Amino acid sequence: MALAQWKAEYATGIAVIDAQHQRLFEAINRMEDAFKAGTQEDEAKESLAFLARYTKEHFDTEEAFMRELGYPLLTFHQEEHAALVAKIQVLQRKVDEDLTIPAHMADFAAHMANFAADWLAHHINEADMGYVQFARERPAL
Repeated sequence: MALAQWKAEYATGIAVIDAQHQRLFEAINRMEDAFKAGTQEDEAKESLAFLARYTKEHFDTEEAFMRELGYPLLTFHQEEHAALVAKIQVLQRKVDEDLTIPAHMADFAAHMANFAADWLAHHINEADMGYVQFARERPAL
């Protein structure tokens, strides 16, 4: 069973955001699987690099949407996004410093995958649903 599970309750009703969230859950699972295999160093590094790139792309999409809405908690949201990006960068540095992926790296990656999956679920349910509600309540221009 995959660690990061998409659930219907995470749906924002914004197609592009929902598709990106689903892809992030998939990327977290691919990263964890690649590191757990332990023998696929290039695949593990690429899965982590993809997660880092796609997370940033998703955050850029969300932040542009919030800016367009005039969402008052944009700065708070950006700070949460920056914190996750920083944690992913820590993992990337740890992986890049090792020429091979030792057993402890798989444990670290599993911890990171757990953290990312939990973070994403909570972030969607709490922070993201805030701007979704704001968008729904905003009068049409």
